[in-house]
Amino acid sequence: MPLGLRERKKLATREALADAALRMAADHGMEQVTVEAVTAAVGVSVRTFFNYFPTLEDAFVRPDPDTHERTLKAVREAPAGLSTPAVLREAIGRQLAHIEEDHDRWQLQVSVLDRNPSLLPKFLAARGADETVLIETVAAREGCDASDLYPRLVTHVAMAAVRAAVETWAADRSASFQDVFRRAFDLIAAGLAR
Repeated sequence: MPLGLRERKKLATREALADAALRMAADHGMEQVTVEAVTAAVGVSVRTFFNYFPTLEDAFVRPDPDTHERTLKAVREAPAGLSTPAVLREAIGRQLAHIEEDHDRWQLQVSVLDRNPSLLPKFLAARGADETVLIETVAAREGCDASDLYPRLVTHVAMAAVRAAVETWAADRSASFQDVFRRAFDLIAAGLAR
C-alpha cells in the first residue's frame, strides 16, 4: 500500500537526518558529529531528531525497525528442505534487495563502518537481525540449543558474508549487489574453494 503524504514526509525527514549524519561522519569522523550539527544541516529541531533515532549512533546505521522481524519470520517460515545457510541467504538477501538503488549512501555507510568497526554489530543487526536472536531462531529451526556450535557458527558466517558482500560491492559496482551477495554464500557452500 502506498504511503500517505504524512508518512512520506516523515520518511524523508528520517532519511535526511541519517544522510546528514553519515556525510558528516564520512567527512569529519564520527567523533566530530553532534546531534545539533545534524539537525542544523537538515533544518529541524533536536527534539525532531530524537523522534526518529534514539541515539546518534542509530542515525549512522539507520535501522529499519521492521527488518529484524521480517528476517526472523523468513527464517522461521522457510521450507524444511532448505539448508540453514540457504535460508539465511534468502532471508537476509530480501532485506538487502534495495541496496542497488542507493549506491552512494552505501559507499558512505561502508566508509563510516571501516573507520568505526564498533558500529558493525549494530549495523548488521539493523540489516538483518540481532545475532543473538538470529542464533536462537536458527537453533529452533535446527532443533538444537542456541549454545550449540552450529547455530552460532552458521549465523556468524552468514553475517561475515553480508559484510564482505557489502564492502566488495561498494568498492566495485561491476556486478550487481545480489550477484556479489549470492557469490559470497556460494563460496561458503563450496567450502571457500576459489
